[in-house]
Amino acid sequence: MRCSRRVRVHFEQLVPATRERVFAFHADPSNLAHLMGTLDGFGLLRHDGSIAPGSVTSVRERFAGSSIRMDFRHVRCEPPHMFEEHLIAGPFALFTHVHRFQAEGAATRVTDELEVRLRWWLGGELATRILVAPRLRRAFAARHAALSRLIEAGAL
Repeated sequence: MRCSRRVRVHFEQLVPATRERVFAFHADPSNLAHLMGTLDGFGLLRHDGSIAPGSVTSVRERFAGSSIRMDFRHVRCEPPHMFEEHLIAGPFALFTHVHRFQAEGAATRVTDELEVRLRWWLGGELATRILVAPRLRRAFAARHAALSRLIEAGAL
């Protein structure tokens, strides 16, 4: 049996909007296209229209010249505090993503906690640390910039 540890990554952003507004924006899976659309190769393929437990969101990303489909099932939703999804199809042996929303006065601290690990035959923990973690950091930097632009434009 092959055993490999998960890689944990953590991202935070302070958003100048109420927790209810920020959560409502994130609760609509179609808004993922606005947050991630600037990333080369990202595409929102389909979603069930909500983040309720059991609903599925499918995305496509380009990585190392290949197009990769990933399907995520939403497993927890506690408005306006948090929601969580797990990968159910894709190249990862483990991919969990917990979104937390904490009110800080009139602003909201958005926290993303991910636990990821590529399948062992794709390099497991080592490849996750060397290849995937830096890509996640770039993706969340782009996501944070997109959210800031949306707020500045009054779209949120």
